[in-house]
Amino acid sequence: MWYESLERNNFLVSLYEKVPELKEVRISEINIHDEGRIVAVKFDMPYYAERPPKKWVEQGDNTVAVRIDFSAIHEIKLSSGTLDFRANIEILKDEADLIVVKITGTVNAFIKAESAFIQTVTGYSK
Repeated sequence: MWYESLERNNFLVSLYEKVPELKEVRISEINIHDEGRIVAVKFDMPYYAERPPKKWVEQGDNTVAVRIDFSAIHEIKLSSGTLDFRANIEILKDEADLIVVKITGTVNAFIKAESAFIQTVTGYSK
């Protein structure tokens, strides 16, 4: 699964019975930092967590947002023709043990990086 290639995935895994595939997800951010050495991708999970933290329940949250930071970037391509970013996200490791990210939909991106970790997992009400 996509999250197995990422460091710091424990909290995300604890929220779901089975972590869903990233199909037709809303992408809220794709940011390039540190002169292209870091790329951050933030998106909404396809559905709300089955085991949300008590705080999220009390706040009435109904959406899980995840931000992944990719570092030591080897390659990045990005294109879009619309402002409504929805896409499938595929994350895997290639034969050189690099992390490969393919984003396809109303926004398209290809990222190849040496490492990646889950920066944040937050709940909010949409």
